[in-house]
Amino acid sequence: MRRFSLLTVLVLSISVAAFTQEPPPPQTEPSAQPQSEPELLEDEFIRSRAENGESHASGARPDLGPVVLGNPTTAVTALRVGLNATTFTSTGAVATEFASLHHPFVQLTNTDGDVKVIDRSTGKKITTMTPGSLIEVEHDGNAYLVAQDGVDLGSFDGPVFFRPDSRDNLFRVEHIRRVFSGTRVPTYRGAMEVARSTATAVQRVNLVNIVEVESYVPGVVANESIASFAIEALKAQAVAARGYALANIGNYIARGFPFDIVDSSASQVYRGVISEHVNAVRAAADTHGLVASTNGRIISAMYSSSFGGHSEHNEWISFSFRTAMGGSPLSYLRGIYDGLEPAPDLATLSGIEAFWRTQPPVPLIYDDCAWTGNTFARWRFTLTPTVIRSRLTITGTNPNTVMVSGASVAGTITDVSISQRTGASQRAAIVRITFTSPDAVAEVRGWEGIRRVIGQTSSPSNGLRACNTNPNLPPTALPVNFVLNNPSVLDQTKNSDGSVSLVTVFGGGWGHNLGMSQYGAHGRGKFGQQFIEILKAYYTGADIGSYPIDIGSRPGTGAPTLRQQFVAPNASGILQIRAVELAGLRVHINGLYDMTFDGAQLASGLVSVDVSPHLVPGLNVIQYNPVGNAGSATVNVVVQ
Repeated sequence: MRRFSLLTVLVLSISVAAFTQEPPPPQTEPSAQPQSEPELLEDEFIRSRAENGESHASGARPDLGPVVLGNPTTAVTALRVGLNATTFTSTGAVATEFASLHHPFVQLTNTDGDVKVIDRSTGKKITTMTPGSLIEVEHDGNAYLVAQDGVDLGSFDGPVFFRPDSRDNLFRVEHIRRVFSGTRVPTYRGAMEVARSTATAVQRVNLVNIVEVESYVPGVVANESIASFAIEALKAQAVAARGYALANIGNYIARGFPFDIVDSSASQVYRGVISEHVNAVRAAADTHGLVASTNGRIISAMYSSSFGGHSEHNEWISFSFRTAMGGSPLSYLRGIYDGLEPAPDLATLSGIEAFWRTQPPVPLIYDDCAWTGNTFARWRFTLTPTVIRSRLTITGTNPNTVMVSGASVAGTITDVSISQRTGASQRAAIVRITFTSPDAVAEVRGWEGIRRVIGQTSSPSNGLRACNTNPNLPPTALPVNFVLNNPSVLDQTKNSDGSVSLVTVFGGGWGHNLGMSQYGAHGRGKFGQQFIEILKAYYTGADIGSYPIDIGSRPGTGAPTLRQQFVAPNASGILQIRAVELAGLRVHINGLYDMTFDGAQLASGLVSVDVSPHLVPGLNVIQYNPVGNAGSATVNVVVQ
């Protein structure tokens, strides 16, 4: 057990903080003027995405398995969020922000009131934690070892639970750092638990933040989107983030961990209170309790940075490196033109090239660079045959493995062309590469494979983004070895012998092209669209409303009585009930209005009732009371 006096701990904490403070984000482009706050926030967003990757919530982490979709069975939902440890360089700077879920030890302090430190195995109090006191917990392979201010308190079977008396209390996790507007010690609401499970490494512990979903969402919004975006765009992001968290309760527990989701891009990025930008807090509050759903089920509300004006049908976005097509079509993930009329003509090659080669007139597409600051709205760069060949792996498990026909891929590249396009945006679905060897052809298939072989800049990048966020400056250079997305147009320059000397790649957007465009949502917000309108535009046919709850009267079908809070922005909503063998249901709205449904009414299938006369603008409360001792139902209110 590490034994530090409190003074030593505080001195060490201050010293490490001094070492880990980072200078303001560097300006990657020449500029005659200092960067504005939106530009700095954009730089931070891009850097975080480049370093940490697209989040699992955005659907861009196929290595982490499918998104788990389910409705909660509780109305006030507490999430168990696994927090990652940080690794440091020899100078004390952050080496990896989200390094591992397995902590060698945990150090916690708190900010307000008493915190009971409890051994979960017995329910007995180990000690009381107060502001200025530091608790350290580790595991020796047999038991949890707990120390307070450097004094050993003993060993316990655990887990070790930290229960605050004050709702205003924040926990500081002293042994980790988070990068948001600088490098800082993160703070968290709710409770904390130091725990282990079957997947926890030997002599390591997991750190779990137990937090209500409405206290969790503000700590996600400005990490998964940009805090300077239009407030309605941030509200749409809050709805998507809330839905992911609720629908993935139990995801990691099923993998042998003592938490539901994690705080990194392996779920969605959550840096706690330090990332609760004022706009993120407002976005979460103004959408309290709302998610996107279809047929009474929370949807996979996928999102990514930008689409360049057109999204894609989900079945065309393959996360496999060897197939052009993805999964089955989903009604709410349909490709849409993301701009003002007239829509582009993508039925012809000339129309495709006219749309994707150049930036459309301002402000035609919602994520236009000059309109939103999205410098990735259009881009182009060049690749040499040598670079393309270096990214092709014919055997083994390299992600860029390609399909090959004919002889071995050898000789000179004579052609690089798009042989199949996606169904909605007409991006590349298969890129065919032909060689001088007899009948030697390589095919790069699917979103993931193509963007890493053809949709990634080289060194030097020899590429440009659409424009500069400063309209007085020329377009900015693309980063070196930066992974964009599927290209839309390929131009070839050939030598006199017919071999390819250079390939110019044209495209637009950054991300997987599914669901909601974050820059597009920003553009729509600037045009005056409200968050419900934005969400309905991106998630075709989806309902926006209180999150569907599975309720019932028999074991395993949910709590018998549930009380739920949700925002109805315009005091307008439709109650939806999907019952199975339920004898009856009583519904109480805002403590003033009662509605009763008998078994005959519920047996008709979907019951929809306009409850607008009983709603108020802002926060509403609804309570469900099933009748009888059998049956179940899924209930929610769709707001307008």
